[in-house]
Amino acid sequence: MEYADGGDLRRYLQKKISTLTWDDKLKLAYQIAEGIKYMHGEDILHRDLHSKNIVIHQGEAKIIDLGIAKSIEDETNLHLGVFGMIAYIDPKVLADPSYNYKHDKRSDIYSLGVLMWELSSGHPPFISETNDSVLTVRLVNGHREKPIPNTPKEYLKLYKLCWHGEPDSRPSINKVFVELGKILGIQDVSNNSNNDDVQDSNSEQSNDNQSSVNNNTDDIMEHKDSNLDKLSIR
Repeated sequence: MEYADGGDLRRYLQKKISTLTWDDKLKLAYQIAEGIKYMHGEDILHRDLHSKNIVIHQGEAKIIDLGIAKSIEDETNLHLGVFGMIAYIDPKVLADPSYNYKHDKRSDIYSLGVLMWELSSGHPPFISETNDSVLTVRLVNGHREKPIPNTPKEYLKLYKLCWHGEPDSRPSINKVFVELGKILGIQDVSNNSNNDDVQDSNSEQSNDNQSSVNNNTDDIMEHKDSNLDKLSIR
């Protein structure tokens, strides 16, 4: 992958959190969601999203480490093990001791919700909990990190939906992308914004007076090749 001048997201937040504005944090969340949206649009699951698998280059967040990413068609119920870091893993996966729970797009959404919380706090979730077994039980029982004071209300509401214990209650990545755009004021807000089928940034309903999305966003669905820099495969 290309050199990432900001390092991974975890280290970046440790160094920069005191100087990052909410607008900065929201833009990072938006960029991460954009990368996941591209993957899910291709029916690819990441399955190991956490802050050390996101890098920052020239101020932009990019998803890396697709070593265990799989197409949905290839996903099986075979014993795959628990990949990644416990706090970012879908509790439905953690709750199945036989590892038969089928990881799907909603599991990536759970991980995104945790990442969104981490962006608000500047540090990894449950940083003081060193016992993975104890943390697993807590997560399966619905325990989540506490909101950070002064978190924008709509952002808080969105990441709580993403890490909801019931996968069916989690929004699609298209919905998350649209909602983050609304919070930032860079995405068209249509009357159908509560519908998971809302089209993304290339919607014909966009108004001329809407602010432009960053250079990699406007043509994401029509020009897939230009979005490959959102996903750097090692």
